[in-house]
Amino acid sequence: MKIVADENILALDGWFGKKVTLQLVPGREINADHVKDADALLVRSITRVDAALLEGSAVQFVGTATSGTDHLDLDWLAQQGISVADAAGANANAVVEYVLASLATLIRDDAFDPWQCRVAVIGVGHVGGALIRRLQGLGIDCVACDPLQQIVVNVDYVPLNEALQADVVCLHTPLTRDGKHATWHMLDRERLSALRPETVLINAGRGEVIATDALLELLQRVPEQKVFLDVWENEPSPSLALLRQVTAGTPHIAGYSVEAKLAASRCVLTGLCRHFNKKIPAVMPPVNLPLIVHDERFSIEPRVAGDAGRTDQQLFADMVLASFSPARVSQRFTGLYQRAAADNNGAQVFDSLRRELAERREFSACHLHAAAYSPQLAGWLHAAGFVLQA
Repeated sequence: MKIVADENILALDGWFGKKVTLQLVPGREINADHVKDADALLVRSITRVDAALLEGSAVQFVGTATSGTDHLDLDWLAQQGISVADAAGANANAVVEYVLASLATLIRDDAFDPWQCRVAVIGVGHVGGALIRRLQGLGIDCVACDPLQQIVVNVDYVPLNEALQADVVCLHTPLTRDGKHATWHMLDRERLSALRPETVLINAGRGEVIATDALLELLQRVPEQKVFLDVWENEPSPSLALLRQVTAGTPHIAGYSVEAKLAASRCVLTGLCRHFNKKIPAVMPPVNLPLIVHDERFSIEPRVAGDAGRTDQQLFADMVLASFSPARVSQRFTGLYQRAAADNNGAQVFDSLRRELAERREFSACHLHAAAYSPQLAGWLHAAGFVLQA
């Protein structure tokens, strides 16, 4: 069996035996020559899989290590009898933690209090549902907006126009271009103009859901509007003008974590083995993965509420941002991208920064001593996903 795979799908090289030829290729460089004699193709969202890539090839199975599938021509693949597997939900926890880190940035920099706000989650599938459950666990008020499915219980579903009036708006929709509820440019000039100036907008779903020109106009007119973007139109070459204007801009890494990528690899490997009627191996992290350790990234001095006048909310933000900070990533991304864009190699910066963040760990990799924190703060940290020990 020959398998062609994106070289950045985690740990595939440790999961196949001698009877499998595994060819690892940069995702943006996978072409028809690579796959013409392959039995299976494993990709991420940066590889477009359609007739132009696969027609005339031997590929029987396509696996994508992503939740979304808009980079796959599903209709054409089905017509050709090519089986497809995705990794829906594998990165949900990582994206949830990205949103929490964005809120923590506002707590730290703007005295923002999410516990006194309403958060609207637009698109309530794997990621949106996980976000609602996490926010509810933290005691933060939520509403949901999803006209196609209402699968999360104990939350009010509201129309889009009402959701956009919330204090925080989080976008987690798939990208669709047809039908009554198409999401392409769902936030157009009219809807963006309806946002209150104090509304925080977070997009960690699909970049094309927001009209770039309209958002740029809004931020030029209302510079105090807080916007966190992890996804962009025209990736890997997003608008430099927009990147300069947003509160934090990151290169599509919200779902990037060791845990998420390992879970995604498990999903595509399981689908592949089922398709070819092979035994599904025990999927273990390869030995070269960073371990869950108490290193300097997580060695935060125990503090209790009231120390140096800091509140539980501020201490919570400190803990979250010590584990992962979108603002730090944004600062590096913006600086490097500005210089690279002048030489027309911004796309290389976009992809290289994604590779740099390959060892990001989730909050579960941070083990804390519960006794070091007030009961309220310890409860928040536990609800956020940190591991608290007695």
